[in-house]
Amino acid sequence: MNPSAAIAGAVLVDPDAAVDHKTALNQFCQRYCKRPVTKQDIVYVVNRFGNQYQSIVKLNCFSGQEYAGHLSMSSKEAEKSAAQQALLAYAASLEALGPKEDVPKKKKPSASKLSPAEAAAKKESQAAGEEEEDNPAITAKTKLNSLCMKIAKRYLQKGETVYESLKVTGGYQATVKLGALPGEWAQRCWAGEVCSTKQKAEQSAAEIALSQVLGDSTLSEEAAKPKERVPKAGKRREGMGKWVWQGSEEHEEEEEEEIPRARVGEGKITCTVVEWKGAYGWVRPAEALDHPAAFFRGGKIYVHKSDLEGGLAELEAGTQVEMFVYEDPSGLGGEEVTAV
Repeated sequence: MNPSAAIAGAVLVDPDAAVDHKTALNQFCQRYCKRPVTKQDIVYVVNRFGNQYQSIVKLNCFSGQEYAGHLSMSSKEAEKSAAQQALLAYAASLEALGPKEDVPKKKKPSASKLSPAEAAAKKESQAAGEEEEDNPAITAKTKLNSLCMKIAKRYLQKGETVYESLKVTGGYQATVKLGALPGEWAQRCWAGEVCSTKQKAEQSAAEIALSQVLGDSTLSEEAAKPKERVPKAGKRREGMGKWVWQGSEEHEEEEEEEIPRARVGEGKITCTVVEWKGAYGWVRPAEALDHPAAFFRGGKIYVHKSDLEGGLAELEAGTQVEMFVYEDPSGLGGEEVTAV
């Protein structure tokens, strides 16, 4: 066989296609050595002679064999010429390897469409938590946090769930305290098993705490209860606020409901009004709040018109205000809002 034909046939699927000798040399070395090649395996050195270039290629993956190419008009062409000379020297080995076979690409299995009954069953299983084991993001710590929020009926505050890890013989051991739980449960401390890393030790402590909390019938019943809404009696009370669907005449005629609030921080903060939509709007604090819900809604805080004071009836975008921040199950909001 012609050496050039051997090069084309052993490297390319179509022997008549144009050959990039540097690419062909890389592929040959990979196939012959049965491993990926590195920059140190194939090294090109280019020398200039007047207006022309000559390259020498050193094959360290073949005991440092060197091959010189012809004089060329550019350094790139010189390197290709050197690669061609190396391929010609190994034409017999190329022919022995045979033509490169096309490896068919694996087709991704097409997602089969679920029937309405199957879709409903899948939704129910997800709601029941049957697929949690397949989701690596759902860990014992995330399950424990979710359970504590269901019991407390609010977001957890910073410092309410405390993990402590100590280095002991054989690895690490962690403990966890759940300050958001009611009564004496908030004072309990659960210790996990000794594990090789701090992360695993904390997960172990969370698993034990989760098991005991779920095993208590009173706490399990409390977690299963829906969030309660307190009916409004008279004018707005301290720490309470209205949540009304705007534009609903029927709802406006009905008795409005309120959601329990928890004050965040001790004093008022300064905010800038981002937008106002008639009955409610959004403000952005001048300084970021240190709170788990501070990054919800892009860092904006909800304000209802019923929380405006000092004669304010509405707010304009760009206006600065001062207010107390509260937290409820929907996130952060502002109350006792006054103009600066």
